[in-house]
Amino acid sequence: MTCLKSIAAAALIVALPLGGAAAGEMTAAETELYEAAKGEGTITWYVSQTTTEFADGICAQFIERYPGVGCNAVRASGQVVFQRIQQELQAGALQADVMSTNDDGQMYRLKEQNALAQYAPENLEHMVPAMREMADPENYWITSGVSPLVIAYNTRLVSEEEAPKNWTDLYDPKWKNQVAIGHPGFSGSVGLWTVMIEDLYGWEFFEKLEENAPQIGRSVADGHNLVVTGERKVALAPLSLIEADARGKNSPIAAVFPEDGALMPPSVTGVMSDAPHPNAARLFVNFILGPEISEYLASDYRYPLREGVPLAEGMRPLDSYRTNVIPIEEGMARVPEIQTKFRNTFGI
Repeated sequence: MTCLKSIAAAALIVALPLGGAAAGEMTAAETELYEAAKGEGTITWYVSQTTTEFADGICAQFIERYPGVGCNAVRASGQVVFQRIQQELQAGALQADVMSTNDDGQMYRLKEQNALAQYAPENLEHMVPAMREMADPENYWITSGVSPLVIAYNTRLVSEEEAPKNWTDLYDPKWKNQVAIGHPGFSGSVGLWTVMIEDLYGWEFFEKLEENAPQIGRSVADGHNLVVTGERKVALAPLSLIEADARGKNSPIAAVFPEDGALMPPSVTGVMSDAPHPNAARLFVNFILGPEISEYLASDYRYPLREGVPLAEGMRPLDSYRTNVIPIEEGMARVPEIQTKFRNTFGI
């Protein structure tokens, strides 16, 4: 496991002119893709990276910018999305044009299967450099988001002083029946978090956590939802969801940035090599890196992908707290074993 030492705050918050086409303009390459995409009619996007609501919002903006090209977001947890694509590939009946996931190891496997198209979107040149460098060097997938996994707590039920300060606090007996986490068998980002925790504390961490009877959902978002409703007091959760609910909806939830490090799983997006709508797929991936989506990300308290788009007020720059990254090869090698150990420990 390695630490992400610096994604410079300046790169994320310095106000620079937005590069590329303005909202009402198109470059020559974009226009060419758009004309071809109109002949295909739509795009199907398999996504685990965001909530259903947020994915639908991206689709709505895509349709607004490109009239005549539809957008169908199919949202599920990371492992479910990946398994569905594998089944479609085996049946020779691929439905997905584009896939987005929080587990870059899934993209690596698809690349090995020759299931991804090599594509360098025009808007790559305007990305925050550190985020651009987190993508595939051969351009089989782009970085399409970063949302560190941290600890969430319900502010009506837990004071800031009482809230956990690091991951090991989750197995403190005072949190018995009050912790929620996702399942590494369904969520790619939870799989990577489980690898990180085993690196830090060994499997003993999970044996102790099991004694606290955590509620285990499929998606990493499930714990967040349980904290908002007050059904659980603390949870593993994505920072973006916590901030959006706390600041945007005044929900009773807040984030703890663990002293032993948040997990930084890069969200990644690739075009399928046998995409039913290949031009619409490429147009969509380029659009994800456009100014509209970075502004949309920032408005929902997420980290923008594009230079010159400021962070939402109150958002902490990525280099202001400790983050841990699981190298792609390590995640691929260890997640299958982790899933088995997790099921054996928690019986689920």
